[in-house]
Amino acid sequence: MEVIRTIREKLEKAGLLPLRTQAVLSEKLLRDRLDNLLPRLMDECDVDMWLITAYENNEDPVMKTLLTWDMRTARRLSAIMFCRNKETGAIDRLTWGIPFAKMKEFYTPVKEGNESLAEGVSRMIAKYQPKAVEINTKGEYGGFCDGLSASLLEDLKKMPAEHAALLQPAERISTRWLETMTDGELEVMEVLVEVTEDIIKAAYSRDVITPGVTTTEDVEWFMRHVMAECQLDFWFGPDIDLQRKGTPAYGFGGVIEAGDLVHCDIGVYLKYIPVLTDKQWMAYVLREGEQAAPKGVHDLFAQGNRFQDISCEGYLAGRTGNAVFHDGVNKAKAEGLTPSLYCHGLGTFGHGAGPIIGRWDHQDSIYPRGELPVGESTSYALELNIRGDLPEWDGQNVRISLEEDIHVKQAPRFVHGRQEKIIEI
Repeated sequence: MEVIRTIREKLEKAGLLPLRTQAVLSEKLLRDRLDNLLPRLMDECDVDMWLITAYENNEDPVMKTLLTWDMRTARRLSAIMFCRNKETGAIDRLTWGIPFAKMKEFYTPVKEGNESLAEGVSRMIAKYQPKAVEINTKGEYGGFCDGLSASLLEDLKKMPAEHAALLQPAERISTRWLETMTDGELEVMEVLVEVTEDIIKAAYSRDVITPGVTTTEDVEWFMRHVMAECQLDFWFGPDIDLQRKGTPAYGFGGVIEAGDLVHCDIGVYLKYIPVLTDKQWMAYVLREGEQAAPKGVHDLFAQGNRFQDISCEGYLAGRTGNAVFHDGVNKAKAEGLTPSLYCHGLGTFGHGAGPIIGRWDHQDSIYPRGELPVGESTSYALELNIRGDLPEWDGQNVRISLEEDIHVKQAPRFVHGRQEKIIEI
């Protein structure tokens, strides 16, 4: 299949296939994060000791980003500690209970004999003398700062009182670590976004969709098949739904007919590098004799593009998620659009760390996560829709739902362009 060959060639050129080269690249990216990003974020967040610990198969979300490609979970009980060395100023990277060779290339093992976790952490506190020990126990940030289990917290409290008193929630460091994307990871994301678009374009064709025969589930399985053949995976769905003249509600199942508006939601990821995509594109299935989608469809789609432009204008590093939301929606309404905005962080996780900017079911400020600032060097799913009455469908109200991956430095940019017009099948 041509799309599979094309995608595999792009992944191979980027060092993402075969899997062995992807594993090598994953080590390079992890080392860059640990050598360069971690010290900067610990300075930014004023942290001099950060503890991430978990039982096997009950990992802290942060721990998942710190393990090497050959170590998919914690082992029994594992811990990673980042400690500021007061003599050198460097961040010492330590592991407790992780003896594996590949991990030793990135971290220094410090467990002694049969000591307990509390004994090991207490020993490191005595050595490094931190002003506080950051632990991930801050649930209001969406769970990304809340990975420490209740039983492990109780174990840590068994340290000597003067050491246990140093434990405090990691207010910002875990969010900043998870939401920040390095330049190398952004390069990977650019490739993945491009191949995600390749999958959509291949699916939105008469090679895959035969009106009156093909079901939405058939298209979803086509997408999954392409991913599997390219050694990619999906973190949800993918989902295909329909809008049809005379049928106001969205439909998530059934046969695709000529004249339908088709909408997809798809996100892919790699085996060894935690970078994800999330895109929504739309298509129109031409009726017999039609040369193009109705003018009203093109006009509504252009409104969707305009709302993307408006939303991006306010998507600036340092602004709160709630400010970005209200700025985008209010400006769109002032231009006569009927908008909904519901964006989320993207990168390490699909619904990622950082501010939430509206929800599809709550078009207003979100607390407390909406008050988090948009971080610099972060990626987001710019997810939104506009509604309008379609003249060619007897004034039926239609929704144009779009989602594109954007990256924010000081200002935002689309990671790999965007859908500029409705695809005609």
